[in-house]
Amino acid sequence: MADEENLSLEQTEKLLHFQEITHNDSIEECKRLLEVFQWDVEKAVQNTFENNLPPPPSTPQRQNQSANSLNENQIPNVNSEIQSSIFTDQAVAPQGFFQWTFTLISLPFRFFFRTLLDLATFFLSFFEDESIPENYDPNANVAEFISYFDEKFGTNHPDFLNLSYTQALDLAKRELKFLVVYIHRNEDNQSIKLANENLTNQELISYSRQKEILFWACTKNLPEGLKAYKSIKASRCPALAILLPKRNKMTIVTKIEGPIPASKLIDGLRKLISEQEPELIVARTERDERVQTQQIRQQQDEAFQESLRIDRERERKKQEEKEALQRVEELERQRIQEEEDNHKRKIERKAELKKIYESKSEHDAKDSGAIKIGFKFPDGSRVSRVFLKNEPSGELYKFAFSNDQCPLNFELNLLQPNRRIECSEDSETAIQDVGIDKPIMIYILDQDA
Repeated sequence: MADEENLSLEQTEKLLHFQEITHNDSIEECKRLLEVFQWDVEKAVQNTFENNLPPPPSTPQRQNQSANSLNENQIPNVNSEIQSSIFTDQAVAPQGFFQWTFTLISLPFRFFFRTLLDLATFFLSFFEDESIPENYDPNANVAEFISYFDEKFGTNHPDFLNLSYTQALDLAKRELKFLVVYIHRNEDNQSIKLANENLTNQELISYSRQKEILFWACTKNLPEGLKAYKSIKASRCPALAILLPKRNKMTIVTKIEGPIPASKLIDGLRKLISEQEPELIVARTERDERVQTQQIRQQQDEAFQESLRIDRERERKKQEEKEALQRVEELERQRIQEEEDNHKRKIERKAELKKIYESKSEHDAKDSGAIKIGFKFPDGSRVSRVFLKNEPSGELYKFAFSNDQCPLNFELNLLQPNRRIECSEDSETAIQDVGIDKPIMIYILDQDA
């Protein structure tokens, strides 16, 4: 309850929903699972039904080791709904006078010896050390007993789980299967008899494999066997307990102590399974349906996420195309603006140069180094002006540009020889150095034509 008080309303609703789906009554365990999956109920349920439970949250190493030791070595608590009638012989009434007489005479003696045996067993239990060590390897105990059993009784026996007792309980609970727990006792005649006559019986072996019954076995002489012995609340060895998951808890449905004929054990096992198996089948069906539902939801979620990804990718490409088009349009706008600005500057420059040359006096053709140069424009009009040979060739460009009939983009060309005059407004190369040292006609070519 303290855990619930620390939860928000939303988390409490998710916790209750998760318990309802998984039929897990442990608030602490459900809370831990939801915390591992960050309160994603769907993922937690999916992992629960797919037997992919996550480990408990990580803690410092020392605490983690202590927790693991406690989980493995503490005595698991199992429910008990024992149906003793399955393996108990039905009392047969004495027949005739002599049987009745013998029964009445032997009854006090049988009562006396049974009571004496029970008292002896009770008092001897005080002298037997049944404490479970704090530190031991449960899996090593089980492996040791299986090896002992194989060597002493042979390998023809049910498939013993090479797991700790706690792991065997978890496996049966997870897979919704019957679990037979056998507690042996070394050097005990009744245990030896049961192992020889029952556990090596081929009919029992075949039936257990056919029904996929899980078998777990160990000896009371080892800590792990003693732990299981106490868990099933046995009073003597050999002990057989049959458990199955009920309401999300492993439950003992029958328990046998002492020897039992093999035929009776098999018949009782068949009867028990025929009675209890339908409940397990229903539970497995419900589990499979839940898993299938979760898988369908997962597939739908994956399909939705894939559709969402495609939509996002389509939107991303659309946005990229839009941005690319905007960049192209912006570049085009900038280009047009630059052309307009350049056009405007050239017109303004043309007007400036026109004023300059209109106010600037022309050189005398008789001056030393003076040459008269003619200019023919694309419209056929002509003008001429006297320049000095040592003037910068840029003067040719500026004079041509100052005329109204000169295009904004042009170049200067000679006809004989046919070549372009490499110059611009800023050219400093002397006119004579560009190959003009006598009167000549320069042709203006429109570069935009």
